[in-house]
Amino acid sequence: MRFRYDASSKWLIENHADAILRVTGVVSFKALPGEVVQSRQLPDGLVEVRLAGRADPALFLIEINTYPDNRVPGELFDDLLLTFLNRRELPELVTLVLCPKGNVAVQPRAEVVSPLGWSRLEAGWRVVNLWELNAADFLPLQDPGLAPWVPLTRIDGPPEPVIQQCKDVIEAKSTDGKKANLLAVTEILSGLVHDERMLEAILRGGFGMIESPVLQRWMRESEVAACQSMLLGAIGRRFGAVPPDVSASVRLISDQPRLEALLDAAYASATVDDFRTALTQ
Repeated sequence: MRFRYDASSKWLIENHADAILRVTGVVSFKALPGEVVQSRQLPDGLVEVRLAGRADPALFLIEINTYPDNRVPGELFDDLLLTFLNRRELPELVTLVLCPKGNVAVQPRAEVVSPLGWSRLEAGWRVVNLWELNAADFLPLQDPGLAPWVPLTRIDGPPEPVIQQCKDVIEAKSTDGKKANLLAVTEILSGLVHDERMLEAILRGGFGMIESPVLQRWMRESEVAACQSMLLGAIGRRFGAVPPDVSASVRLISDQPRLEALLDAAYASATVDDFRTALTQ
């Protein structure tokens, strides 16, 4: 369920891009008031920052990937080109990879060559594998925006004291409006590598669900995704391979009651064309 981590990462970019840049090694800067600067057709992680010793703000493009994937370089290449074409400025691109996955690694560059070899485009970026960073380099923790990332770094010794520090700094230095969201995304991201019961005991303190809009949105998205998968599974069992147009149409539906009604329609339809008709009603 990649979207679970995507929602958390997007919220962190919008609210704590300065802390993400600190993880990547950029330490001397001041985030501008409106950090996310570009329109909807551009990548979510495009931010402007003011660097020490530089008069003009610099563009940084932050991409976060849960696991390394061979498709990532192509996606990063596209994001760089899209940003350059729109802004006529090449941003500093950094991609954070949260957890290892087998022997796959995100390559730090990509190249595209024309069919005749006359034209060539090459791009590079910085790859930061969080599990290769040392948690001790960020401790004692002072910035609550770092709390969701530090548990994913290398921890020498038991993780509980580090997780407790993350909670302490969030509660001590976050405003009420961000505190619940930070606790929630710290629990979500930390769950990639740490025991969920331990995280719940420390971060929730035995008080049950964190009242966080980010967590609530994830829960709604989780329920919708489950309904979509159940519906597509039913279509596959009834009619064989799910046609691409049907699959795409189902994935675009986010209304849970509508998806539940279509599940009934899938079992009631005699053919896949009958189901297509139900999709348009």
